[in-house]
Amino acid sequence: MKELPKFYNNLDLTLQEIEYLLNRGVKDRKSSFHYTMLCTINNKTPESRTVILRNFNKDKFELNIHSDSRSGKITQIESNNNVSCLFYDDKKKIQIRINGLAKIEKSYQPSWDKLTNWSRRCYLSEHKPGTEVVKPSSGFPEKFVNESPNDEESIEGLKNFAVIKVIIDSVEWLYLASQGHRRAIFKIKRKSLPFSIDKKWLIP
Repeated sequence: MKELPKFYNNLDLTLQEIEYLLNRGVKDRKSSFHYTMLCTINNKTPESRTVILRNFNKDKFELNIHSDSRSGKITQIESNNNVSCLFYDDKKKIQIRINGLAKIEKSYQPSWDKLTNWSRRCYLSEHKPGTEVVKPSSGFPEKFVNESPNDEESIEGLKNFAVIKVIIDSVEWLYLASQGHRRAIFKIKRKSLPFSIDKKWLIP
């Protein structure tokens, strides 16, 4: 029988594991937590898409995601900023569900400066994401299919660049184990600074 991890029956260690997984998801492209499913509300209809976790701030309990500022999800967040992020690691059998409020930072220079020119070309599209086209297209100019734009060329993309900051309200944890699953909820209490975290076990 598989040995149980130290966090199995410990809420504090479970929270430490959550923080570790999110931090690793930012830094390690091979981590399952490098990707998350972001869910927004389009009028009354939920819409989900896979995005990349760009930053996790443990001290503020916030995470960042990049987006084209012309994307539909930006409009949806501006209308209703309640969002949800879903993470799952099939090998570790760990699921994390995050609920929070999103804030949009458009043309956000600090995050833009961390991108390579190869990544910046994605924001050089003449048309907004979701635009119907006659033939398949990446959106950005053909000359950048196999080469990066230079610094001067890439700066044009900054006006289309946005950071979605998710201010986390709650984190729900699920660990699957043959000996019995473990589920917990961590609620972020922000009425006082520094914030506190309310930790409770749930029935899986």
